[in-house]
Amino acid sequence: MERRDVIMVENKRIVPGVFLKYLGAILLFVFLLPYVITAIFNNVSSNEVEGQKLLEMIDREDRYTGAVYVENITAAGSERIPLEIYLVDRLSRVIDREFELEAMKAQAVLLRTALMEQLWKETGTIRGDVTITDEDYGHGFANDTFTEAVYSTQGVFLTYHDQPIKAPYFAVSNGKTRNGAEVFKEGEYPYLVSVVCNRDFIATKYTGSVTMSKSEFIAAWEQAVQTTVTGELLVDDMVIERDANDYITRITIEEQSLSGEQCRAIWGLDSACFQIEERSNKINFTVKGVGHGLGMSQFAANEMAIAEIDYIGILEYFFPETQLTKFE
Repeated sequence: MERRDVIMVENKRIVPGVFLKYLGAILLFVFLLPYVITAIFNNVSSNEVEGQKLLEMIDREDRYTGAVYVENITAAGSERIPLEIYLVDRLSRVIDREFELEAMKAQAVLLRTALMEQLWKETGTIRGDVTITDEDYGHGFANDTFTEAVYSTQGVFLTYHDQPIKAPYFAVSNGKTRNGAEVFKEGEYPYLVSVVCNRDFIATKYTGSVTMSKSEFIAAWEQAVQTTVTGELLVDDMVIERDANDYITRITIEEQSLSGEQCRAIWGLDSACFQIEERSNKINFTVKGVGHGLGMSQFAANEMAIAEIDYIGILEYFFPETQLTKFE
């Protein structure tokens, strides 16, 4: 990564150079935003209209001057969108709007990092257009909180050894995040380590249950593996492999295998951390957590924000050994 493209955030607490150049504008923007919105919107009550006008205002004022754009190619055509404009909409669609600002900032950095990783893999640089397909773009709830979360972290992303990292996130853990070395069989991700999320148990969807008939259970499996189960399927005869955090990594039935994430999908479960019980021709699942369990737990991040830990501290916790980097 060329040194002129980025600057490193020393000790993860200071964003020097160009960030300071924009800091006054950002703070003034955040302070005046409610008044500007009121004047512009003329007391329009529709949140969707307000969000759209807010995006238009940002676009007009050209608050992001970087050279990264998102090329969104959908069935309706293609659209070239400034990165930060796109992130406001995207952020509003992936995190609870009631969450704390610092949790939203952490999430914004991860969304930006994912796009930077894709761009880096495709071009070897962090400048240019990153191509995506996002059919839902434009359907977000772009209010001032989401905008502040994006623009107060403008241009900031996570790197490891001067390259953008893989930056996964999910809703709720089973009490710990997963270790990347167990999830990904190729590549090294030393920054994706298992960390404790000791308050995720209070999340509404920390635990859940699903019940289906045994015939439904078998039909979903057969459709996925494109093979008929020949014998009498008993749960006790299934070969179930788990990682150190109790997430299922693989299930094998009659020499046919699916990953834990595939099993989660075919049976409609919130996560791959589940137990299976067969009773009276019914299959009962007990599930913990929501999502794949790798990277940052959004619920845990919000609990940290409530405890007055800023977004930098949140990212340090979930992605140790990484460096915050900023566009120059």
